Amino acid sequence: MKFLILFLITFELFASTHSIRILDKETHQPVAQAMISDKFGTFTSDAGGSVTVDTLEEKLFVKACGYRQQSIDPRTETVFMEPFMPKALYLSFWAASSEKRLTRILDLAENTEINTVIVDVKNEYGDLLYKSRVEQAEKIGAHKNRTVYDIEKFIAQLKKKNLYVIGRIVVFKDERLAQHRNDLALKDINGSVWRNHEKLAWVDPFESEVHEYVSAIAADAASRGFDEINFDYVRFPLKRELLYQKKLNQTNRVNAITQFLKSANGVLRPHNVYISVDTYGYVCWNDNDTNIGHTISSLSKHCDYIAPMLYPSGFGPGIMGFKDPTDHSYAIINESIKEAVKKSDISAARFRPWLQSFKDYGFDRKFFRSKEISEQIKGAQDALCSGWMLWNPSSRFTAQGLQDSTSVYPVLPSYKDVSKQAYCFRNEDEKLIQ
Repeated sequence: MKFLILFLITFELFASTHSIRILDKETHQPVAQAMISDKFGTFTSDAGGSVTVDTLEEKLFVKACGYRQQSIDPRTETVFMEPFMPKALYLSFWAASSEKRLTRILDLAENTEINTVIVDVKNEYGDLLYKSRVEQAEKIGAHKNRTVYDIEKFIAQLKKKNLYVIGRIVVFKDERLAQHRNDLALKDINGSVWRNHEKLAWVDPFESEVHEYVSAIAADAASRGFDEINFDYVRFPLKRELLYQKKLNQTNRVNAITQFLKSANGVLRPHNVYISVDTYGYVCWNDNDTNIGHTISSLSKHCDYIAPMLYPSGFGPGIMGFKDPTDHSYAIINESIKEAVKKSDISAARFRPWLQSFKDYGFDRKFFRSKEISEQIKGAQDALCSGWMLWNPSSRFTAQGLQDSTSVYPVLPSYKDVSKQAYCFRNEDEKLIQ
């Protein structure tokens, strides 16, 4: 309490007030809802792009969805934001150490529209890409299987190609932490550590110690030069009859995810990074939390971008009246984003979907090549999303479908309303939950 009173007195005596205007660099139009932050708080611009900031800091961070972030001097009167739409390829934990895979991605970035790489910082096993400064990670040996030994050099290599670099962090699926901290691991009704079909354990999403651990890893990654932190598996597993710290219901699930994102926001505020959160594609359609603790409205309060996994193969027969969603890639992407916008008070610019760049596993087993990929990209672009991210678990990509998204793909004039049906993706056992 004494520290808080002293801080408030110091702030009142020495804080300076600055009036700043945020404009689009290309159009010089005002940027509303731009966020200017110091390590203590965030200020938001009004419809005219104006914001008044009281701060003790000598440097401020400026972010706005659809734009590159900036660092500015508080005395700056006008900030011109550079429009930016990330078009990303995924570089897996193991592919990051493969000169062949990395060279291929850098080549695609040089010769196609790709301008972003998303790379695993913490994978599903709980392993870290590099040796972090996080004490808990050191204790459990999270860096022992690291594939990058000089993270600053690695990121510099990517940024030399003018790439935007996103760090993917798997949150609650964590075999390593569960092994070393049995008290944090999710248990089955017999009290044994539960593992999914991959034989991987999860930790309890209600545990604040887990929140702090993952948030610290995110902050460490941000300090190394990543432009954005992407949280994946920041959800409850689709498995019934597990033992949790709290009663499992929708309110508690949503609150747990919200508390984690608030914790992460707090530690990431001193770093100039965006935050994105991965979610199931059906979250765009459902009115409930899809049994994982996610709603569009709750997620949007504590992240910059929502990244629904809109893989056509992940939807079941019946979505929009389609017998086989993989034959309708454009419509799946486009209408899912429109539905999500309709269900919330946020704009399409707050969405950046994951798109499918791998073989279908739910229907006719077709490969997703030029037509399917370009249709998905076009669907995201026409929905006015802030970019897109291509997922291939092995990081095997070609130029097929890139910069080939100028054709018009019709959306069906009407479709079956699934918004009340509470669908979700195939779960860990590849069974459709409904």
